[in-house]
Amino acid sequence: MDELQDKAEKVVHALYRKTHFSRDLVALYTSRTLMRISLGALGVFLPIFFFREFNYDLQLVIAIFVSIYGLHLLMTPLSSKLLGIIGTRRMIMLGLVFLGFSIVALYLFPRNPGYATVLYILFVATYRALYWVPFHVDFSHGLDKTMRGRQLAILRNTASAVLIAVPTIGGLIISSAGFNTLFLFSIFVMIFAIIPLWFMGHTYERYSWGYTETFQHLFARGNRSLFIAHFANGAQGMAITLFWPVYIFTLLDERFTVLGIIASLTVVVVIVLRTFVGKLFDTWSPKRMLWVGVIMATTGWVTKIFVQTPFEVFAADSYHNFGRTVNSLSFDATTYEQAADNGRYVDEYTALKEMALSVGRIVMLLLMGVLVLYLDMRIAFVIAAFVALFMLGLNAKMKIR
Repeated sequence: MDELQDKAEKVVHALYRKTHFSRDLVALYTSRTLMRISLGALGVFLPIFFFREFNYDLQLVIAIFVSIYGLHLLMTPLSSKLLGIIGTRRMIMLGLVFLGFSIVALYLFPRNPGYATVLYILFVATYRALYWVPFHVDFSHGLDKTMRGRQLAILRNTASAVLIAVPTIGGLIISSAGFNTLFLFSIFVMIFAIIPLWFMGHTYERYSWGYTETFQHLFARGNRSLFIAHFANGAQGMAITLFWPVYIFTLLDERFTVLGIIASLTVVVVIVLRTFVGKLFDTWSPKRMLWVGVIMATTGWVTKIFVQTPFEVFAADSYHNFGRTVNSLSFDATTYEQAADNGRYVDEYTALKEMALSVGRIVMLLLMGVLVLYLDMRIAFVIAAFVALFMLGLNAKMKIR
């Protein structure tokens, strides 16, 4: 076993010894990692929190998330104008402040559930509108075009290694002390996520499109492959972040600790797989990687339909994450490559990407809001399996027009 471990370490070292990172990229991803610790403790438990607090009314939970992504969609063209006024760094920091406010709203939930939920929706939507466009703009600028796959793999593996125990810790905190203690933990870590951003340089981008012009570009024929790819990614992501956690929560008899342990073990599997996938992206063609990822991700959704035991949940989630690791890494690396190729349109491209993701999420949520009236929640996994096929919509022709 020791000999095998030594060989694995040598292989990983050989793959990544020549990979380097800029100071701004390290600062940005350090902040992102701290932020993921804060949110990772909530992770799969957040949709479950609303599901349980609102008497297991899935449609009401769906309405909450539709409101968040609907506001995000409408606010993104407006917030993007701030790129040239206050810069990316200040926008990211401001976004984290609003994210912190949203967790405070959850902490105050027992006092007035309705008021707290409305505040949570407004704060989270504002955070998403302020944070993600400048984050991806800075991130795309920081990546080296000759080693994007390896850089993404190393950064995400580092963050994932830190996050291994976080879902388990979250489950233990909820089981022993309740959700409010978990919210306090998340708020505390979120404060520290702002600190690394002070070490980044200022970047200003001129967002050149008007409000209605942005929507015209979003649905333009020339950007159809961009829209379809990110629409599909958003729809599939919604099944992962909302319907899968709620389904396995009910399947596992509402055992938070077991759910957290499964999530942590799955992270370990993802780390191992992503280490080698990052190198493959830099050697294989993007189309080949996307094909492999799409096939694995699609069949992974199918396996989730049939799970019944905790071990089956872990096995299905691990297999599915194998496909998602290949799929998302090649998808994201290609996305950053396209953003870089678009030159001065990097911020416009990123805004369209975020808006297409929100449209995909909203459509998935609205569709499920109707279907759950007549069908089992697992219909979301069937839809996601078909949606995964559209990830091939991202190709070399995906340009801003």
